[in-house]
Amino acid sequence: MPDFDDSDDVTTRPNVWGEQHGNSDLERNQRTRTLLEKRKDAILDALTDPYLSRGERKLLEAQRKEIRADIRTIKYGAPIHILRALDRKWK
Repeated sequence: MPDFDDSDDVTTRPNVWGEQHGNSDLERNQRTRTLLEKRKDAILDALTDPYLSRGERKLLEAQRKEIRADIRTIKYGAPIHILRALDRKWK
């Protein structure tokens, strides 16, 4: 009887450490994007406060523009060093 490799068999699949533990580039990109979106939402919520001073409002608007630019940077994928830098910047 001939020996056929079953492509669905788990033992024949390549062992990829990063994908098993959620560290693939795609997952890292998604986590960073989620972090940025949450920060952007928090800033938008803060901007609805009618008691903000003019200086605080300008600061929040500047942060919002910066976050939007960072989201555009990683929208279609980004190298891991950029994702790490953005994680450190916005945490």
